[in-house]
Amino acid sequence: MVRDEVPSGEIRPVRVLVVDDESTIRDVLVDFLGMEGYDVLAVPTAEQALVALKERPVDVALIDLQMPGMNGIELMEHVCRDHPWAVPLMMTGYGTVETAIAAMKVGAYDYLLKPFKVDEVIRVIERGLEKKRLERENVRLKELVDLYDVTEQLGKSLAEAHVHDLLVETIGVQAEADVVGLWRPSAPGSEVLEEGARWLDASNSAPGLAFLAGITPKVMAGVCTTTSARVLHSEEIAQLGLTTRPLPRSIFCAPLCANDQLLGVLVAARFEPRPAFRESKRKLLAIMVGRAAAAMDNARLYGDLQQTFKQTIQALANILEDRDPYTRGHSDRVSRYARQIAVGMGLKPEEVERIADSALMHDIGKLGIRFEELNKADPLTESEYEMFKSHTTRGKWILQPIRFLHPLIPGVYHHHERWDGRGYPVGLKGEEIPLMARILAVADTYDAMTSHRAYRRALPHEVAMQEIESCAGSQFDPAIVEVFVREMSRQRRDQSSKAERWRALLDPDETPASDDPGPTAAG
Repeated sequence: MVRDEVPSGEIRPVRVLVVDDESTIRDVLVDFLGMEGYDVLAVPTAEQALVALKERPVDVALIDLQMPGMNGIELMEHVCRDHPWAVPLMMTGYGTVETAIAAMKVGAYDYLLKPFKVDEVIRVIERGLEKKRLERENVRLKELVDLYDVTEQLGKSLAEAHVHDLLVETIGVQAEADVVGLWRPSAPGSEVLEEGARWLDASNSAPGLAFLAGITPKVMAGVCTTTSARVLHSEEIAQLGLTTRPLPRSIFCAPLCANDQLLGVLVAARFEPRPAFRESKRKLLAIMVGRAAAAMDNARLYGDLQQTFKQTIQALANILEDRDPYTRGHSDRVSRYARQIAVGMGLKPEEVERIADSALMHDIGKLGIRFEELNKADPLTESEYEMFKSHTTRGKWILQPIRFLHPLIPGVYHHHERWDGRGYPVGLKGEEIPLMARILAVADTYDAMTSHRAYRRALPHEVAMQEIESCAGSQFDPAIVEVFVREMSRQRRDQSSKAERWRALLDPDETPASDDPGPTAAG
């Protein structure tokens, strides 16, 4: 009988291990099962069976219940624990309900009473093999579904740290490992590797922690000898130079490469009593590692793009403010206040960043306006005011051709809209105004009032806050004003407390003269 599929991926005859202290039983089973096409090995004791199981895997184990030394129940426990794909069958000439229950409890597939008919043994073996085949199919299907789900998540993630954490956790679960570690280059292009993420099985963390501690550069060099995923067993592990104990029973290791660049090395280990990694498992894990490498490369490229994006925004803001000494630092401060409001509102981190970036760009349209006319001491004429108002439309026009800056346009274009609908350039009202623009309106107005201008000196913080509160519901979104007032009060309390601690450190005997916290970054 030829089995078309085994866990290792081989095509070979089904291997049967017969363990029975009666030579007659062994001889009969060897002869008959051999004629049926099975590869049969027969041994008289459980101790010899354990040695045989270490030398090669088996597909079926026929175990006698009563034997000298280790009995059949104890051997059955070993087989079920360490060889999960084998079909364990119990044989006995002294069958009772109690012995049958005991055998089934430790994992026996079926129970054969002596004397038995050999064709009955064949039927039981075939049923057991079919059951194991279906179990493997279910496991393989689940692995493929899990692989699909994980690779989808990896493909969508643009945060490198998230890819690292997701990879080690997934490998840990899928590989049924005790520990998984991911080492990455300490700097782009560096050959020095540092630990980037780890996963530990909580039920067996001590050996895993010791293993991670023993991964030195020399050990890692022994692991990274190929460009493909591989599995190391006892002899190869002993040559790595690990000084910690116990040594793993099996190690899966794989480099993460993209475009001929090493992005990291993943190492997973199993300790006793877990079985060694099989070839089928290595292939599955190698696919996951390959997808993770692609996701890490995408995350790195996305990070570079984000950095370029930030630098572009900052460069445009610098060009704007370099032309006008009165607004120097204005965009940075408005961005800081806008971020403060967005965080105080509990917005998502990516939304907070988008709002802060839009604040940096909010006055970009002034690049087309002569700043001398905007900063004169006299009131603006009607034509000058109309030209000033055009900076929102000009800003949209400047950003429109740059696709990756499109998410910032709502703040740039609408930050002079009013809650009551009397703003410009469109005259939007209430929640028709994009949230980004409503936040920028408060942040922009506060900084404008607390900064020096050609036509007036900066207003005190308290006066500016009173003015903003009085305009809640007319010029500004009341909910955003409430958040801004709360966050500014908290910030000034923190600054006051910090100033008092410094004074106490510098002069413990000095008593503060007043409760005034002094000037702040906003004032």
